[in-house]
Amino acid sequence: MRSALACLGFKQRTENEERMFVPWHSGTKGDGTAPQVNGTRYFSFEELKRCTANFSKNNEIGVGDYNEVYKGHCTNGIVVAIKRARKLPFLDTKAFQSEIEVLTRVHHKNIVSLVGFCFEQSEQLLVYEYVSNRTLRDNLDGEGDMCLDWTKRLQIALDSARGLAYLHELANPLIIHGNVKSSNILLDENLHPKLTDFCASKLVYEKQNGHVSSQVRGTLGHVASGISGTLVSIRISC
Repeated sequence: MRSALACLGFKQRTENEERMFVPWHSGTKGDGTAPQVNGTRYFSFEELKRCTANFSKNNEIGVGDYNEVYKGHCTNGIVVAIKRARKLPFLDTKAFQSEIEVLTRVHHKNIVSLVGFCFEQSEQLLVYEYVSNRTLRDNLDGEGDMCLDWTKRLQIALDSARGLAYLHELANPLIIHGNVKSSNILLDENLHPKLTDFCASKLVYEKQNGHVSSQVRGTLGHVASGISGTLVSIRISC
C-alpha cells in the first residue's frame, strides 16, 4: 500500500513538473520558425544588430570563454545587456530552450532579469536587464568606480545570499546556481547585487529523468561540497 501511494505521489509530481515548463511554439518572426516562449520577448537578429551598432567593440562590456556581452540601446529607450554565444560550441536547441524557460520563471530583486532572446540565423542570444556598476570582482579589484567599505560589502553578501536562497528554496522549479563567484555578481546603481550567469545552473528536478540530477556543473573550485558530494565537477565558464 505504501509503495503504491509513493508511486502515485511520484506520478503526480512528475505531471506537475511537466506543467512548469512553458510551451516552445513556432511563431511568425523571421522565416516563421522562431520559437515563442511565454513570459519573455523574442528579438530578431537584425534588431539586436541595430541595438549594438552591429556588435561594435565600443559596446562590448564583457567576454567569456563561449560568449561576448554587449550593451544595447533598444528603440524604446531601454538599455539592455546582450549575451551572444560564439559559433562553437553552441548549446543544443533543447539546452538553449531549457535555459530560457528557467530564466523566465526567476523573479527576484537580487537576480538579473531576462528581457528576451534571439534564436535565428545560427545565432543564440540572451537579452538581460542592464546592470550599470560592473561586477563585484571588478569593484573589489579597484577596476570599478565604487568604493566598497566593509558595511557595503556585508550588505552585498547578505543580498547575494537572499538571491541564492530564493533559487534554492522558492524558485519554481528549484535551481542550484552552480557557479557562484564575484565575477557573476553584478552591482546596480545603488550597489544592490544581482546574480547572473545561469548557464552552469541545474534544476533540482529534471523532468526528462524524473529524479534529481547527478550532473554537477560549474567552474571547478566554486561548486559547494554539499552539492557536488563525490561527483565529478566539470568546468563551464559562460
